[in-house]
Amino acid sequence: MLADLLFWICALATVGGALASALLPNLVHAALCLGLALSGVAGLYLFLEAYYLACVQVIVYVGGILILILFATLFSSDILGRFQRSPPWQRVGGLCVAAIAGALAVRLGQVVYQHAATLEHQRPAQLREAIAAPGGIGDLLTGPWLIPFLLASLLLTAALLAAVALVQRYRHRTPKDVDGS
Repeated sequence: MLADLLFWICALATVGGALASALLPNLVHAALCLGLALSGVAGLYLFLEAYYLACVQVIVYVGGILILILFATLFSSDILGRFQRSPPWQRVGGLCVAAIAGALAVRLGQVVYQHAATLEHQRPAQLREAIAAPGGIGDLLTGPWLIPFLLASLLLTAALLAAVALVQRYRHRTPKDVDGS
């Protein structure tokens, strides 16, 4: 009973935080709601007994990426969302993409539900041996997954630099900035 309640709290935090982060005009509030969604995902990892992934989710995404997003948000000149509104065609496009994503999620849920009884709950032997060995997960992360992790860090650095460049480009100049004093 308690486990079911905690599961639904994590699920609602994930979905509610994701929706709020996409829909709120205030950038700081949207970033904090993203943190709620990422924390909910970490809770769902705990229910899947993926303790390592839950720790990585909290440390890397909630602790690192969210701080990076909040830092980049502070560079914005329109934190409260008062001046920049998306045009109607972008809103319609976003709703269409959300509808398609929802339909795909429903279909994926149907397929998983239909085939849940026939799915084997065993990991491949090679992966099971690699995880069981001391330092096995570290070897997996620094072996074949090293390049994707490095590329992700470069992408985040480029995104932060682009955010700074865009803010500097579109920042309103005051008479004080023009005079140079």
